[in-house]
Amino acid sequence: MEIHGLNDSFGELTTLISVPERGKYGNANYRGNYAGDVLGKLVSYLKRTGIQAPYIYDPMEGGKTSRDVCTALGLPYVGDDIHNGFDVVNDDFHDTGFDLTVLHYPYWNMIDYAADLPKHMQSMDMSRMDWKTFIAAVSHVNVKAAAHSRYVAVLVGDMVVKGKGYIKSIQREMAWIGAPVRHFTKVQHNAMSYRSSYKGNFIPVVTEHLLLFKTDYKPEGELWILVPGQYKKIDADNYVTWKNAIKHVTKGLEVITPEKVFERVKKQFPSKLRKTNTPEATVRRTLQELESEGFLRRKVRGFYERVS
Repeated sequence: MEIHGLNDSFGELTTLISVPERGKYGNANYRGNYAGDVLGKLVSYLKRTGIQAPYIYDPMEGGKTSRDVCTALGLPYVGDDIHNGFDVVNDDFHDTGFDLTVLHYPYWNMIDYAADLPKHMQSMDMSRMDWKTFIAAVSHVNVKAAAHSRYVAVLVGDMVVKGKGYIKSIQREMAWIGAPVRHFTKVQHNAMSYRSSYKGNFIPVVTEHLLLFKTDYKPEGELWILVPGQYKKIDADNYVTWKNAIKHVTKGLEVITPEKVFERVKKQFPSKLRKTNTPEATVRRTLQELESEGFLRRKVRGFYERVS
């Protein structure tokens, strides 16, 4: 994909990656496989940093794209997968001192990777976990990779929640490890979902996230991570001021009085009333402030109208 105005001397890797053809690497029939040229671009970057023959690890190699790329480039490689009986969350990695660990997580709740496995192994499949358990597992594997590797590359997509219209984003909620070298946007080509029909005002997801981290692991065992996503319930009314609340409720009132405003606030912003011992006085005072600001105009005592 051409980027106008970009100096060619920067090389082939930019924060926008587009590989239209998946290429000769890996099993093309394995769902969720990624284009081998993506790993090739990362290897080229590592070589420019001085790592001439990077040692690569892929604990979820699936269709063996990473293995094929490393074989073609003559690079040392270790690969594993659930289909080899390997539990990426709980089992030990088979070596340490990797230059790059590649983590291409399963498409959560979209592809059943363990359907053809014996029942005692199906619980290892991360795509079968509930969302919070899945994110915790992803974060755990990220950290484990950072403890074994100089660089970690994480390739993940956003999943549209069926029937809801919004997404669940792995990269937003997972732990970030070490220093993020770059956050790449990778264009998805020829995805199976493109052949589907969707109802309503659907926005197709045509990109993935590739994050490259340089780990800051120290021999004494210290490692900094960032966990950006924490699930907690908040009181949304705490983020709405009395002025904005009253401005909002007056929109639907032909006659604006303290009593009518109080009843509307009681219905639409109930927690605001619980946080003051004098809610009626707060309403009256706020109406007076909105009058002085020119938002409201007093008609007679106790009656207001909006200033258009």
